[in-house]
Amino acid sequence: APLPRECDVHASIEEVARGIRAGRAVDLHTTLDATDARVFGDPIAIRRILENLVGNAVDSLEGTSGHVAIATTTVDGEDGRALRVTIADTGRGMSSGESARIFEHFYSTKPGGSGLGLSIVRRLVTDLHGSIRVESEPGQGTSMIVDLPVVSAANVATDDPVPGAKTHARGRRQW
Repeated sequence: APLPRECDVHASIEEVARGIRAGRAVDLHTTLDATDARVFGDPIAIRRILENLVGNAVDSLEGTSGHVAIATTTVDGEDGRALRVTIADTGRGMSSGESARIFEHFYSTKPGGSGLGLSIVRRLVTDLHGSIRVESEPGQGTSMIVDLPVVSAANVATDDPVPGAKTHARGRRQW
């Protein structure tokens, strides 16, 4: 696995959005307003999180004329500043019962879905010391909200980009 490093999530969002637009006819908007979109982690994991969440949002439209929006903001969390990535769609939405189960292994609302995508996304987000939650109403669409700690100048200066991450004796981070 690649060693974690500083990653620009805005660049990853733009890359994923380009790929989705090239492969599917979808109304996809990005509003990247976060003042700092740098997080410390595996860039492949960040891309997988985004591809899965945006792909699910597009799939939820089921060929209708809905739209998908990806937005970022900077928020103050319990453990410092965080990058909030919200992926919202105007798809069918989910009941509270469905929303409560979407991160479970092998649970899917998609015909033929494996039920592994969102459980893997949740693990990847947790590995990045972040959080993920869902807001959804039947017929109103779904929003997936991911908060990831940003790399701060103070943390870089102390050579600890992610507070609380443990370091092995050989200097490698334990995730």
